[in-house]
Amino acid sequence: MPNDASPARKFAVLFFPYSTDAPVYHYPIATGTIAVLNVVAYAATTIQVASGNLAIEDVRWLALTFDGIHPLQWITHSFLHIHPFQLIVNVLFLWSFGLVIEGKIGSLLFTVFYFGIHIFCAALAQSMFYALSFAVPAVSEMFAVGADNGIYILMAMALIWAPENEMNCVFLLFVPRLGKMGGGIMTELRISTLATAYIFIELIMFFFLGLLVWQAGFHLLSLLIGVVLAFAMLRMDWVDCEDWDIISRNEWLHGYPFLCSEERRQRLSQKVDLRHDAVSMALATSTTASTSNASYMAARSSTMARSAKGDTTSIAPRQGQPHAASTTSSGSQSPVGQPTKKTKRRGLLGTKGRSAEPPPPTPQQIAASHPDFNRITMLMRQAVTNKSLMLAEQHFAKLQELGLAIGLSDKTLFGFASLLGTNKKFLPALAPLQLIVEHNGPMAPDALLRIAQIQLKVMRLSGEAVKTLRRIQFPAESANSPVTLSESEQKIVTRRNGLLQQCGVAPPPLVAKPDEAK
Repeated sequence: MPNDASPARKFAVLFFPYSTDAPVYHYPIATGTIAVLNVVAYAATTIQVASGNLAIEDVRWLALTFDGIHPLQWITHSFLHIHPFQLIVNVLFLWSFGLVIEGKIGSLLFTVFYFGIHIFCAALAQSMFYALSFAVPAVSEMFAVGADNGIYILMAMALIWAPENEMNCVFLLFVPRLGKMGGGIMTELRISTLATAYIFIELIMFFFLGLLVWQAGFHLLSLLIGVVLAFAMLRMDWVDCEDWDIISRNEWLHGYPFLCSEERRQRLSQKVDLRHDAVSMALATSTTASTSNASYMAARSSTMARSAKGDTTSIAPRQGQPHAASTTSSGSQSPVGQPTKKTKRRGLLGTKGRSAEPPPPTPQQIAASHPDFNRITMLMRQAVTNKSLMLAEQHFAKLQELGLAIGLSDKTLFGFASLLGTNKKFLPALAPLQLIVEHNGPMAPDALLRIAQIQLKVMRLSGEAVKTLRRIQFPAESANSPVTLSESEQKIVTRRNGLLQQCGVAPPPLVAKPDEAK
């Protein structure tokens, strides 16, 4: 009888992946259903045999046997597991990789691939070993179970489609002796790391659980089939990985026509500058997209940015800087880079001979005059500098609650948005980016680019992204302008045009002008 005080019985560690930052478009309905059926099948077969309620011969007909050709077994064997450790590992990794693959291709195609590989490998193995049983009768007594082949094909496809994406996992510590669940640790693991872990665990099971070596050959076959299918679907543009796949992330693969089409190669070459921008990379993709939540965040930040006095807020642009859009209560917007018209208000006696009235305080000045503004702003800047997201979010929420967020500097807001994007919180990043646009400062065009990326990549609202991108205009783009675009403006225009092309909209033509001194 094992000793309860032995280290192996002191605790157990389990992890459960609950989401991914890989671009997904479907709920994991088939994945969850298959995982539940595996658990139900284990309870109805293996546990019943272990408890003596059933004989092994009562359930053996469901396993893959080699005493004949039994097509039903090609599917039923995939739901059976002998050891609880094998069941737990397979269910967890089925969920991990299925979450990504089904999220990209949908339940129907996922089911076809998952059971298709099981049917193919089972039919091949049963045919081979049934023929071998005539020469070696002992082979007819063998049988095989497990969902390994299906998981291997999913793992291979996930490695090709999302090698650098991450799974959000929670690690749980269970203490059997106390019958209690310990603390949980939430972390992120790369899909490539999960795949390596699965292969390592499979090797352990081969050596310690007595699995047959010939099964490794069928696992490898499933892996190769998954790689071929994944590359083929990428080449035919049948799956959208939003350029997070292994081909898009490795430029040396772009030169192979059988992997990357010419059209895709050209599109990827135009995105090099965008990919090397740290903030753009952080805001390039997301785990989930909630249109209603994003709309709420944008509307809330825009409302809080307005002055408490009056229905209209118009923030004057800084001298000598590109102008961002002015937002009014009616929702009208002026393009970035276009100067606003100055109007004179005349009273009954006109303005001649009367002293100019002092301009009303701007929302930034009103916010800066609040007694708590400087203290909370300093704490928020420290949190952003130290990359403490939780504290930064708390301080920003407090400023929003007090209506003071409009007073934050563009640098602080942009650093906060970058921190949110790095932590895959793209929808909350809309709030500080929108405030930068409201400021009409030099960083407004960059903020509009990031907002458009979120609208296109996360919210899937290409029409809204086009509207946002068209607000980025510079006076030098006009044919009548005597000046040319500066180097920074040219970079912004290039990135704007690249995003417009991704939205399926032709960018405005570049105006060729001779270089003139500014």
